Amino acid sequence: MELKNQVAIITGGGSGIGKAVAARCLQAGARGIVIADLHLPKTKQRNILPVRTDVSDPVSVAQMVKTAMKTFGRIDILVNNAGICPVVPWDKTTVENWNQVLDINLTGSFLCTKAVLPIMKRQRYGRVVFISSTAAEVGSLVAHVAYGVSKAGVIALMKSMAKGFARFGITANAVSPGTIDTPLTKTFNRKIQKGFIDNCVLKRQGKPREVAEAILYLVAGRSSYTTGHVLNVDGGFSLR
Repeated sequence: MELKNQVAIITGGGSGIGKAVAARCLQAGARGIVIADLHLPKTKQRNILPVRTDVSDPVSVAQMVKTAMKTFGRIDILVNNAGICPVVPWDKTTVENWNQVLDINLTGSFLCTKAVLPIMKRQRYGRVVFISSTAAEVGSLVAHVAYGVSKAGVIALMKSMAKGFARFGITANAVSPGTIDTPLTKTFNRKIQKGFIDNCVLKRQGKPREVAEAILYLVAGRSSYTTGHVLNVDGGFSLR
């Protein structure tokens, strides 16, 4: 099993892509999964630890990491998946909702990464994956203007980390999904969803499991020589 005895933190792991990542990591042999989310799944599995976490709050993040270490004793993997994607037109954008998107999507990734880095440095090992978006390349199409900005920032954050911590055996990579069949994309109207599908070479939405498989590659041993990379899982949307 590729993740035998490893412990992973998955932010936003209660639903959608994060939930699929948690399931796939367990199948790959992970010893412990920390679900860091505001909306926690009900589970009785001993190797799944739900921890209510606001990724935009450094105190909440620190407590989550402390709980993870107390329970499992190590942290090998961090998947920065938590994010929001509100649909707000440009002319309706306020400083408040701009800051909310950046606080969760970008600052949240920074805070969670910063909190696990001392542990991974001591271990001389770590795998960090940031969830970006095709919106980082093309700009927000229907979502809040800050969404694409936040996802582009995530890529810059990832590359900075990849360069800064490689000497500690830590890799950092990003996955940029296109339109994926999740509770989040179901909040978009049918016209918007159809537009995304029409612009994909594969002419369909992706499945959360398909993104999870890409993430598994980046956190498992097969990717030991891969760092600073952005992997598009978008059905060919980026070819448009």
